[in-house]
Amino acid sequence: MNHRQLWKKIFGDNDAYIDFYFKERADHTVVYSKYEGHDLVSMIFFNYYTLVIQGEKVKCPYIEGVATAPEWRHKGFMKMLLYQGMMDARNEGAPYAFLSPANEEIYKPFGFQGVYYRKQMEIQGRRHKWYHAGSFSHLDSQLKERAVEFANAQLYASEFDAYIYRDVKYYDTLMKETKTLGGKVVVLRNETMIHGVAVVTHEEDRYEVQEMICAPEDAAKVAESICHYLGVTDDEAVLFEDGYFLQNLMGEGITIRMTEKPYIMARTLVDDGDAGKLKWYINDIT
Repeated sequence: MNHRQLWKKIFGDNDAYIDFYFKERADHTVVYSKYEGHDLVSMIFFNYYTLVIQGEKVKCPYIEGVATAPEWRHKGFMKMLLYQGMMDARNEGAPYAFLSPANEEIYKPFGFQGVYYRKQMEIQGRRHKWYHAGSFSHLDSQLKERAVEFANAQLYASEFDAYIYRDVKYYDTLMKETKTLGGKVVVLRNETMIHGVAVVTHEEDRYEVQEMICAPEDAAKVAESICHYLGVTDDEAVLFEDGYFLQNLMGEGITIRMTEKPYIMARTLVDDGDAGKLKWYINDIT
């Protein structure tokens, strides 16, 4: 069994997503593997992202693809690979490691703690074309740069201490990823200004906005514009998986609920760090 086969067996992702992952993520991913004979029995992927932490850019690993073949579980393989990866990341200068847990109890013994909880919003019957919306991939290079600058500026102006830094390559790669999930990165703008950047997926006949970055005071127009762009009817609801930048949005057709389990857990890798003291925004890992 190879890494792709074990991924498919454990996670069940569609072939398009697996093709994307093993092609596009390979250049900044370190894979830790455990073999028994010629058989791959356990693996962990350390996928390095550039984070902005208290104003400084640093490389930190996002841990994913944590998988052990069922017949080889409870033998300490995951623990061994996880600690090896974190030790290497520390030696490379990474101050934190983070992940999106399927079960938070698995990672608590390894020092991970919940640092980001999603506030989901469901919006129904509110759609209007305040701004033009279109795919990031259809923009010219100048508009792409402006969209990236807009997203980074909104994150910088927010209350968060730690978030993923964006550039054109980041969004180009995210476009390819969301395409495997029936979606795209959508930019909302008028003739002179960028007003929002959204990450949209479409599965099981439902649109979900995984991330919506905008100026909080512009939330209503941005949300209504994206709903108009998606072509939903008044009877259809659009789920915004995280509503931080939409927190000023209220009124008829708005339902808000806070997730009970952390979307992101993090762990310090340095002696003087504390992941729990930082305010995190890691919302765009699909």
